[in-house]
Amino acid sequence: MKKFEENLASEKELWDYCMCEYNSRNILSLKLFDNFYKSLGNILQNFNSEDKILEVGCGAGESSRRIREVLKNNFFEASDYDERYVNVLSSMNLDFKISKESVYSLKRLDSEFERVIMLEVLEHLTDYDSALKELFRVASRSVVISVPNEPLWRILNMMRLRYLKNWGNTPGHINHFSKRSLVNILNKHGKVKNIYTPVPWIIIECEKY
Repeated sequence: MKKFEENLASEKELWDYCMCEYNSRNILSLKLFDNFYKSLGNILQNFNSEDKILEVGCGAGESSRRIREVLKNNFFEASDYDERYVNVLSSMNLDFKISKESVYSLKRLDSEFERVIMLEVLEHLTDYDSALKELFRVASRSVVISVPNEPLWRILNMMRLRYLKNWGNTPGHINHFSKRSLVNILNKHGKVKNIYTPVPWIIIECEKY
C-alpha cells in the first residue's frame, strides 16, 4: 500500500483509495471494523476525562473521528506524516487539530500527552523500535498500538484471492507481528495492560514504565 500511496498524484486519489475500504458495503468487512472499534472503545472508555490524547499516523482520519466520538470531553489531537491527509482533514472543520509530523520525530514535549494512540502504522515502518521510543517519550501514562494479526492477516487475504504472488502480504507491510511478538516488543518500553484480538487485528495498551 505504501508504494501505491507514494505514487498517487493528488489528495483526492489518495483519499478515495483509503476511504474505499471504510465505505465498503460488504457485510463481513463492516462487521470486522465494528469489532475492531468496539475493542478499541473498551480501552478508551477507561481513560480519564482529564487525559490529553494524541493519535499518531491518523491517515484519512476514520479512526480519529471514532476516537473523538468516545472521548468527546478530552483534549484530542491527531497527526500524520503525509501532507495530503493533513490538508484534506484540515479542510473538514473537525473539532480537533490535525498536524503534519513524523512518528520518528514528534513535535511534542516529553510526557505532553497522557495517552498516545497509533493504529495500523507499525507494520509499515522501517525502524519501528525508534518509532515506539518516540511514542513513549511523548506519553506519560500509556500507548495504544494496533497491527494486523499475523499470519492470520495473510491467510485471510489469500482466502479472498488477494496478493497471492506475495503469499497474502498486503503491499507496504514490511513488519509482521503475532500477539506474542508484539507483546515482547512492547514490554521493552512499558508494561502490557490490555490485549484485544478482534479478527484480524491485535490491539494492545501498554503502560509507560
